Amino acid sequence: MAILSVVGMLPKILKNPRKALTKKKRNLPPPAYLNPSWGQHHSVQCNGIQLYYVAAGDPEKPLMLFLHGFPECWYSWRHQLRYFSENYRVVAPDMRGYGRSSRPSSSVFDYHPDKLAKDVRCFIQALGYEKCVLVAHDWGGLVAWVVAERYQSMVDRLIVMDCPHLAVYEDFSWENKSQLVRSKYILLFYVWYIPEFIMSLYDWGFVGLVFAGKQSGVVNKERMTEDDLEVFKWSISRRGAATAALNYYRCLPSLSAPLFAPSFASRKASSLTVPTLVLWGENDTALDCKMAKLHDKVCEDLTVRVIPSCSHWIQQDQPDVTNQIMRAWLEAKESGSSSEAKA
Repeated sequence: MAILSVVGMLPKILKNPRKALTKKKRNLPPPAYLNPSWGQHHSVQCNGIQLYYVAAGDPEKPLMLFLHGFPECWYSWRHQLRYFSENYRVVAPDMRGYGRSSRPSSSVFDYHPDKLAKDVRCFIQALGYEKCVLVAHDWGGLVAWVVAERYQSMVDRLIVMDCPHLAVYEDFSWENKSQLVRSKYILLFYVWYIPEFIMSLYDWGFVGLVFAGKQSGVVNKERMTEDDLEVFKWSISRRGAATAALNYYRCLPSLSAPLFAPSFASRKASSLTVPTLVLWGENDTALDCKMAKLHDKVCEDLTVRVIPSCSHWIQQDQPDVTNQIMRAWLEAKESGSSSEAKA
């Protein structure tokens, strides 16, 4: 929705176009991005592209893999990388098209969920693992739903934050037209070039509006510093990154018009047997938190938690609460599995 706020600033832009068009040069990653306390920086070839990632923890321990959303990068998981590195090998990649990862440009369908899910499958294998605890947010969540359905044996536990399964999203939108209103900003993303231009205005001011603005930003403002915003500005401002990020939307028209567009979800709404935790920020302005509890239609083993005083950016807005819920759920599931094994 923040991008529509920028559109509303058109009179201000016309009054002082130089200010609107001036951008800071960002040739090198900002210091916060390179902070070694988050983990070690690596890259790997998989599924025909190069994926850049940050990792921490003992490689001999189970893999916990994090998938970020729009318009983010691996840095969205900084709090979780540090928190879970004691018990897991924690890994957070820049998704295809983002940050330092490859940006295929031959077709918008280079960013279709099918290809993104294959990226994840190949990435897990390239890291030397057979399965993982898969943790995802926003667009990463949509990809995680597909991975869990297509490659169930590779997902030991699934944690999805503020992203509905598409089958849930479409059913909810049929009955609650208010969700279509919340999603209206996506219509602009289907236009070529203009969204990229709007996002870049006022030195990528879109980033500040999205993460720290009054409408869609974090509730707990101290959790999103200027240094944090600079990381996201650097990531999305890299050549071709904004177009790549928007291509995630452009190859799935059903996101903005589930009542009319061909459905990607309709052929993929199989039941998931993997234990699943769905987390949602109560103050999410993009996706109604009522959808969280509707995932029993696609998940056989479902736990839902809605976090109060929390925006769409759940793992950054309320990192301590998010981490504690995740840890308690993972320990409970591990304890349950151990009891079943002994029985």
